[in-house]
Amino acid sequence: MEAALRTPGIAETYERLLVPAIFAPWAQEILSRARPIGSADRILDLGCGTGIVARLLRDRLGGGARITGVDASTDMIAMAKSITPALEWREASALKLPFDDASFEIVVSQQMLQFVPELASALCEIRRVLVPGGRLVAATWRARSEQPLYEILGQIAERHLGRASEKRFLLGDEAALFEMLASAGFTDVRIDIVTRTDHFQEFPFRLSALAANFDLSAFSPSEREARLSALEAESREAVEQFASNGGFAAPSRANLITASVK
Repeated sequence: MEAALRTPGIAETYERLLVPAIFAPWAQEILSRARPIGSADRILDLGCGTGIVARLLRDRLGGGARITGVDASTDMIAMAKSITPALEWREASALKLPFDDASFEIVVSQQMLQFVPELASALCEIRRVLVPGGRLVAATWRARSEQPLYEILGQIAERHLGRASEKRFLLGDEAALFEMLASAGFTDVRIDIVTRTDHFQEFPFRLSALAANFDLSAFSPSEREARLSALEAESREAVEQFASNGGFAAPSRANLITASVK
């Protein structure tokens, strides 16, 4: 994902293609588990990307809701600000949140925890900024082998680009997740395995491949471009098996996590 985040236009592509197909529908799953939420609650959208979870929360709670979005990507925060300037957006690391202790009643996090280099430390930071009785609601993808689309695209990318350093599907094991959350001091931990069908009209094949963090340093610029172009062509052919309504649709699976702070 680090390489993908440095790709020009990532935030625009993310918002235009991935938010409607993946992140908005999954955000609804997350928020259904965050209830009850009131307009007096202070809410942190951690790893907010372009802000879809925060936007849905604002729509649900009204303009007086106290919602803050945080992301480590300058481009994502800039896009979030441009879409919804009325909300508070902060560029910061999950390892060092710029908030006082007990600043939020709820922390929501969509597909971010697996990218944090020191997850135990990040979980402790999340617990620190939650009030006693506060809640974490988060999602992490299951293993790549449980994602038919990404398993096929991942195999294609590996044939063209070599070995990946994939993090998107790193936190698929619910037992390991449970143990990490408990060790960080969370209680009432619950992890549901949820399957949804993602519907795409377009798909950023190159961006998805780069998100797996391949080491492309050995390739010349021309060879890199040739390999990525070949990957895109083969990927377009491969997803024809998922064709649906002029685009394509494929199931994806995630862990939906809820946990509390005493």
